[in-house]
Amino acid sequence: MRSGVRIRLVVAALATVLSLLAGAPPAHAAGPPLLTMTYNACGNVCRHGEVDFTASNIAYQIRARDVSVAMLQELCYAQFLGVRDRLARYGYQAVFATGARGGHCADYDRAHGRAFGIALLARGSLSGTVAHQLIGTSPVSPEQRMVLGASVRLNGRTLLAVTTHTSPSGPNLAAQMAAIGRWLTPLAGSRAILFGGDLNSQPTDDDLNPFYDVFQEANGDRTDPLTTFMPTPRKIDYLFSTATRRGAATLCSAYSDHCMYFGLFR
Repeated sequence: MRSGVRIRLVVAALATVLSLLAGAPPAHAAGPPLLTMTYNACGNVCRHGEVDFTASNIAYQIRARDVSVAMLQELCYAQFLGVRDRLARYGYQAVFATGARGGHCADYDRAHGRAFGIALLARGSLSGTVAHQLIGTSPVSPEQRMVLGASVRLNGRTLLAVTTHTSPSGPNLAAQMAAIGRWLTPLAGSRAILFGGDLNSQPTDDDLNPFYDVFQEANGDRTDPLTTFMPTPRKIDYLFSTATRRGAATLCSAYSDHCMYFGLFR
């Protein structure tokens, strides 16, 4: 990290999570631990479309911690390319879904323009990618919200990884969360699933009940959760999985108004 970028906060409980990687697996565990991450990069508003520092920081954090699956939101397409290209040599594949046009994002090419959206990265193969616009876009706040999924093959296991960035509040948020729940919760009994992102919901919100009922959330605490959003401290970023949770941690910095949120699963 260059000296011109000032880090405000430090890792919160990350050492605890990463220490689990070296521990003996429980008797029922199958395969190595799965370290996952979700991060709202705030690449258009906070970063004003800047590419080099933004992409380098994200790629470094993913690579340095050997993250298996990463989910990114509020990312300009040019920033996505920077992250993807920096991680390709380490075996990562990546996919992107355009949600809107970012006013500060670079007009990169005729196909993507000022594309601004969400991304999935995995240290393994990605296939069967699906990207859908979420229902309930308000004419008052017309930003298009997307959900992005792909089948991930890594470490001898296959899972469905899904990320999203839902509307900030109100009936749009409720409709979007309900739609994702109707899609993913019935699948939980038949395949491995990892679902996460910026859900704009707090742990006690009823919209999250179907997910807490079926999946394990990395933090595992709905009453005293980790903070993932800094301006008004609260948890609105999540990692749900059919796998057994082992721990969670955050890494907060001046790069974004969100913290990087890490989850470890078996």
